[in-house]
Amino acid sequence: MKKKIFFVGIGGKGLNGIAKICLEKEWEVYGVDSVMKPETISLEKSGATIFYEHNKNNVPNNIDFVVYTSIAKNCPEVVHAKEINIMTMKRSEFLNYITKTDYRICVAGSHGKSTTTALLGLSTINSGIDATIFGGAYAKELEGYNHSGKSKYSIIEACEFDRSFHDLIGNSTILTSVEKSHMEYYKDEKEMLDSFKYFFNQHSKDSFIFTNGDSSKTRDVVSKTKAHVLYFGFSKNNDYQIFDVVKNKYGSKFSLRKGSEVIITNLEINIPGHYNILNYAASISLMHTLGFNLDGIIETAKIFSGVGRRFEIHQNKKGLVVIDDFAHHPTQVKYLFDGIRQFYPQQKVCAVFQPRQFNLIKNFINEYGSSFSKADEIIITDILPALGDTQMDIDSISTSKLIKSIELRSKKPVVFIKTFPEIIEYINNKYHCGDVVTTVGAGDIYKVKEELIK
Repeated sequence: MKKKIFFVGIGGKGLNGIAKICLEKEWEVYGVDSVMKPETISLEKSGATIFYEHNKNNVPNNIDFVVYTSIAKNCPEVVHAKEINIMTMKRSEFLNYITKTDYRICVAGSHGKSTTTALLGLSTINSGIDATIFGGAYAKELEGYNHSGKSKYSIIEACEFDRSFHDLIGNSTILTSVEKSHMEYYKDEKEMLDSFKYFFNQHSKDSFIFTNGDSSKTRDVVSKTKAHVLYFGFSKNNDYQIFDVVKNKYGSKFSLRKGSEVIITNLEINIPGHYNILNYAASISLMHTLGFNLDGIIETAKIFSGVGRRFEIHQNKKGLVVIDDFAHHPTQVKYLFDGIRQFYPQQKVCAVFQPRQFNLIKNFINEYGSSFSKADEIIITDILPALGDTQMDIDSISTSKLIKSIELRSKKPVVFIKTFPEIIEYINNKYHCGDVVTTVGAGDIYKVKEELIK
């Protein structure tokens, strides 16, 4: 039966692609967004009705669902829908609804979810299985965040923020990593770990979980699940073991075996870092267990360059290499510079870091300090506030404290520059052909990248 759906924040990355998939199902799609942009214009051309000012009267009385993200839960449309008994759902609940009859493959973890979701999705498509994909980052090979497939499989990025992944229990689930994060939502690390344990304990005895066996935390959170657990990683006590690893400035090469059986040999990938080898190993382990053709991942490895704002490499006319990355957690920052040094071992490297979320900086001040040790110089902007920051968070940390931590632990020079034009002028005067400049952060620091590559 055709449904009528109203999306609050329909132009945002969390809902835009889902709205597109609903249109492809020939459902009626309505929505509201504060800004007209290419994403909303495209939806309108496909048949969606979109409003650009919040108003309770935007919601038709005969709508079936109003779908929203956490940030929009108090918008007039959501409040009104509840008042007149229209069913409201947050994004993860709606994803659960539209995929409940599918074979659901979920990708969870503190880091690597978006890359692994896109990688696995492309690999299934290339293996002849047209899976529907609900990703968390733009993949140019998919021309978006999502893909509407025609098979029984749905591949879903399942985020731990606000316990959204509790709505998305997989028939098969990949767990990439577990690390203290989202302390703006969880009261402490134990509560976050308990949330992961609850998620995996909801998996049935017929389901599969694939997780990084080199990590004691990932092993701990799946230790009580009824599901079949298969471990991947570099050590010999994993079900799927990575071996014969070679890294160079062009990428990485590795093989994977299960026991004495070699599953894949000398797979060459174009994205750097220890962590991306693990992302590939996770995808291969799942595909092998489910009986998918591994030629699909071999084909994907030839073309896959990562997802949007994850190690995006550009070069301007002067020969300056500019890498843009969404990294905002200190572990992500460290992984980023490990990858940069794999590709650019001798070049001069400047990090342009826009710290975001006072709560995050407060909880990881020491870890941020040591995560920039492989850069030669760090430019830092003011800290941006974000969802979940309290006044106590804002009062407890400052940019100057962060600078001191980086200088102390990374032992590299740090320069505070307030505005983007000043940053661009500084870089143009100091960095030249062959040097590497990296824009780092989850805010709008990518605008510096855009100016540098013009």
